Amino acid sequence: MSEEAHAAPAAEGTEAKPAKGPSKLMLPLVIALMTIAGGVVGVWFVGPRLSARASLQAGLEAEAAAAGKGDKEDGKEGAKGGEKGPVFKLDNLIVNPSGSQGARFLMVSVAVETVDGKQDEDLRARESQIRDLVISLLEKQTMESLSSPGIRDSLKAQLSDTITIIAGSKTRLHVFLPQFVIQ
Repeated sequence: MSEEAHAAPAAEGTEAKPAKGPSKLMLPLVIALMTIAGGVVGVWFVGPRLSARASLQAGLEAEAAAAGKGDKEDGKEGAKGGEKGPVFKLDNLIVNPSGSQGARFLMVSVAVETVDGKQDEDLRARESQIRDLVISLLEKQTMESLSSPGIRDSLKAQLSDTITIIAGSKTRLHVFLPQFVIQ
């Protein structure tokens, strides 16, 4: 009987299949998928933010270099000895962003630093046109894009480019968003 007792477990052991561990291909597959996912995140999210910052920085550096060159030619240190010009302001603009169905809104104020009093007067004369431009630009934005990091810098750059054209300025005007409230 002792031989039978020993034979039974041996017979059962040979019939049972050994437990399989993870496949040898699983680790390389996971690494490949993570690499692809990282590339997608880089291309769709990180890359555009970095390129927007780089192009904005390059534009500002080129503007500063052009302004420095103009100052040397004129023999001046800058406009009014480095003083800032008048500020044209649009206060409390309220916009319903795209896709919000009126349930959410953005309240924003825009300030544009002008070079001199004449340019400030020109912008004031075109206030309705500039208000419409700002509202149109902001209405196209979705709540997700307005909540994303760095959107204020992107909006300021877009507004600066467009308002500079409207003002007929040779140098890029500085735009500020002192109030930017999403509700």
